[in-house]
Amino acid sequence: MRSGAHVLFVDDDEANLVVWEAGCCQDFQVLTADGAERALDLLRQHEIGVVVADQRMPRMTGIELLERVRDEFPDTIRILITAYSDLDASIDAINRGQVRRYLRKPCSIPELKAEVADALDLFSLRRKVREAEKRLLLTERVYALGVVAAGLGKELGRPAASVVQSVISSRTELRMLTEQLQGSQATDPRAMRTKLLALDEYLETAQRGVERVLDIARSVEPPSGTPSDEPVELSDVLRVALKVVRGEIRRGTDVSLDIRPVAPVRGTAAKLGQVALNLLVNAIDAVAGRASEDRAIVVRLFEHGSTEVRLEISDNGAAISDADLEHIFDPLHGGSSPRSSGLGLAISRAIVEEAGGALEVSNQPRGGVVFRVTLPRYERPG
Repeated sequence: MRSGAHVLFVDDDEANLVVWEAGCCQDFQVLTADGAERALDLLRQHEIGVVVADQRMPRMTGIELLERVRDEFPDTIRILITAYSDLDASIDAINRGQVRRYLRKPCSIPELKAEVADALDLFSLRRKVREAEKRLLLTERVYALGVVAAGLGKELGRPAASVVQSVISSRTELRMLTEQLQGSQATDPRAMRTKLLALDEYLETAQRGVERVLDIARSVEPPSGTPSDEPVELSDVLRVALKVVRGEIRRGTDVSLDIRPVAPVRGTAAKLGQVALNLLVNAIDAVAGRASEDRAIVVRLFEHGSTEVRLEISDNGAAISDADLEHIFDPLHGGSSPRSSGLGLAISRAIVEEAGGALEVSNQPRGGVVFRVTLPRYERPG
């Protein structure tokens, strides 16, 4: 006898049930029901791999029963058996009940056993496929968590490295100042002032890096639902962002600035500064593969219509494939383009949308990519 799922025979004729059970019980685990209601009860109580139902039954026909089985137990294989040569019933059995086989009475026991055995094998295969799909889904979720963790590591690594470098430089300057103050030689006030200003600049860079780390941490928190609403001067935000990445802009890269006077926009300076930083870093990474004399980045800030301000950051790096372009803001999409990795773009879009704006990307006709940030002008309440 096969172990596992049961075979359910359904017929209002008790004699047929006795014959079928006697002929199949040595090979299969058999259950019987004298009507559709009893059959549905058994389906809810046992693992049933195959249902063999007679067509002509009172209150609910075999086709109607198998249609219910299809909806409630989609993995169960369905076989319809009848003594009538009814073409309409055959069509209904296929179209409505999605039966695997349509058998005529009288059906020999060997033929019935062969059909049931085949149906049980199919049921077992379906179950294995379902289990494999569940395992695959779990694997994908674990992979997705890994992608998120890797993205966070990438996004946090850059500002963290900046903080570390600034702290190292600050400590070096402090040691040199301490040695000069402790030494017998006279200290030049101008040289001292220069070193203190450099120290202040290192500490400012470290502060910016820490603020960026905190912004990234806050950006992955559940949104509060309250949009940011304070006036932000995008030109000031851009200047700070450009100052932060100036050390990463490689020698020879042509950075063109077209920053025009614009009205304040809605948002927060810290978050919009993160957007500007992410897009600038994206452009820097994109042109890194080109020869130094061929790298070009263009930053434009201008009024867009009467109610919006637009920031455009474009580069002449590699274009984005159509497949990657569709999912460029998806943090879990592992595309072929280096721009599609990490969480920076997904975080940036969330920040821009929180401020009531939009972040878009497109390939340029002459090569390269342009990111467009469109934000509404700030309007004072009342």
